[in-house]
Amino acid sequence: TRYMLVDLARTRMAKIENHALHNRTLVDRMTEEERSYLRQYGEILEKHYRRTVLDHLPKEAWKKLDEPDMIDSPDLEQFVFCRVVDTVSIDVSGESKVLNRDLDDEEDDEDDNFGDNIQEHAAGSYLIVMYKQIRDLVLEGKVELLM
Repeated sequence: TRYMLVDLARTRMAKIENHALHNRTLVDRMTEEERSYLRQYGEILEKHYRRTVLDHLPKEAWKKLDEPDMIDSPDLEQFVFCRVVDTVSIDVSGESKVLNRDLDDEEDDEDDNFGDNIQEHAAGSYLIVMYKQIRDLVLEGKVELLM
């Protein structure tokens, strides 16, 4: 149990560090400890960047570094572990092309109905699914991310 908790904390810290600039917009979803960690990490990172890069750039270039295109954001097509809190229907049409790539070559089924890609999951179910498929459900509190 202790190993799992330490691993979970390490994974969460790595996610905060990997996308620190992007995470500035998500502080309302973080615990107080995570916000504190992000703030401290950001201060250290800013000092490092100032000493190594920013002090050598013209001041006008600094503004461009804060533009949305310049900020690295997480891959929404990455698979995540989650637990269903309330019964939900999930559209997995984005996943079927990835998971069934080999099967699609063998089958010449032209009748791919949208409804075939909707899966219902009962409360208490555990899933591995692309984050983009459940993002809204996570924000609504119907699905919890486990890692």
